[in-house]
Amino acid sequence: MNLAHLSRRHVLAGTALLAGAAALPSRIAMAAAGGPQVRIAQPWEIRSTNLANSGYSFTRPGIVETLMAVDEKGRLEAALAESWSVNEDATRWRLGIRGDLVFHDGTPCTAREVAESLERLIGESLYLKRAGIAAIDVEDNDLVFSLDEPFGPFLSYLVDNSAAIVARSSFSASGTLERPVGTGPFRLDELELPHAMRLVRHDAWRGGKGTVETVQYDAVPNGETRGNIAIAGDSDLVFNIPAPSIRRVEATGLMTIDRPVVPRVHTLMLNCAKPQFSDRRCRQAINMALDRQAIATGIMRNPALAATQYMPPVLANWHFDDIAPHKKDVAAANALLDDAGWERGTDGMRMKDGVRFSGEILTFANRPELPVIATAMQAQFREIGYDLTIGIGEWTAIFEAQRDGSLDMGLTSRNLAIVPDPIGTVAADFASDTIPPGAAGTTGWKNEELRTLVERYLREADAERQAGLRRRIIGIIHEEVPLIPVVWYDQIIAVNRRLSGFRGDPFELRFNLQDVSLAG
Repeated sequence: MNLAHLSRRHVLAGTALLAGAAALPSRIAMAAAGGPQVRIAQPWEIRSTNLANSGYSFTRPGIVETLMAVDEKGRLEAALAESWSVNEDATRWRLGIRGDLVFHDGTPCTAREVAESLERLIGESLYLKRAGIAAIDVEDNDLVFSLDEPFGPFLSYLVDNSAAIVARSSFSASGTLERPVGTGPFRLDELELPHAMRLVRHDAWRGGKGTVETVQYDAVPNGETRGNIAIAGDSDLVFNIPAPSIRRVEATGLMTIDRPVVPRVHTLMLNCAKPQFSDRRCRQAINMALDRQAIATGIMRNPALAATQYMPPVLANWHFDDIAPHKKDVAAANALLDDAGWERGTDGMRMKDGVRFSGEILTFANRPELPVIATAMQAQFREIGYDLTIGIGEWTAIFEAQRDGSLDMGLTSRNLAIVPDPIGTVAADFASDTIPPGAAGTTGWKNEELRTLVERYLREADAERQAGLRRRIIGIIHEEVPLIPVVWYDQIIAVNRRLSGFRGDPFELRFNLQDVSLAG
């Protein structure tokens, strides 16, 4: 395999900004032999071939596919399944599998192979395992799922990227998923964990041949580096560039900026088991100390992103206009803390029963705005007597601290629609004793009423009753604030002018590379 390095222009552009930042991988660019190639730079390292850990790394570029998909308005649509039906109580679901599916290794993808893949992966899946699948039967080229109990949002759970369909050849003799062999428009050619992979067009894909023959996919965790890549025009698609880089990118004339609003929230995780946050009044005070409008305007460069409630307007079924918006109110926050018995010290910070109103917030730089937001919070929280320190490291450190109980605060970003119906995220984050890897779930908080409502929703197939349950679920989250929404999110993508036909996916599920073409 031939290897090419970043251009000298790119390296020089980034040198001054990269002091102390994570270095680029030594083999960041793998050159393709002949044909049009799309180059992608994005934040997330490919940590594993295990779909439960890195499923999105293989679904987004079009290597593996799921049974169902979702369009750009959040509506379910066919993928590997072409038809579906359900019995009256939502316990038996039949899906017809397409007859023109071929795995990248040349073997046919029939209902039998789909069933075998699911049986191997469901146990480690992040969401689909929660659907209560008792049995998967194959009848002709149909899959028949029998569930333990009614499960209304079942089709949405089939979009789970950790249960994408792979060929038998993906697995080692011991059953480990070693190399995802899927059915998508691109097959995996070269993989260099955790930094890069090279994809080649899958000519037998059901949608036909696209114009792009190869894709170079690089993980570039540092946001400033991605900004410099976009400024230099050294990639065709650069995802999650820092907002302050936008003007510099546009000034070069090499790239345009696409900013789709996505169903994502930057959220503040609190350890509700700790005395600083066990009292709801303290959580509400922290919530009221946040100046979301300043963060959205000054850091995100989009004032409409201030998170007045947990779910953004793009998730219309879960966003409610009748909910009183979260807003800054320092006087009310201080009154709540006074009432809860947290007294000011001579340094202006509060204490109660010998416990200081203080803690560390853990965050990470893959999303470059997060450390900046944490710094803004540091000043805002001092207004109510909370002494905040900041720790910046790997995103996994937040969840390791969550598991071992040492977490004070975590600032992370949560995709609310990995399962298109956000109930999947709500159930995992607010109503489960086990938090999936990477989920921004609650810590030390449990609400039995909410758990009952979530269970009722999961069993409900009636749209009107589901709507009433959604409002009550969101109402509890809004009042209890075990997780505090800070800002919603619009993904900032730099698109090379030589690329046409690209459309950003608001649900962050796919790049649609089969639809793009390159000039020159």
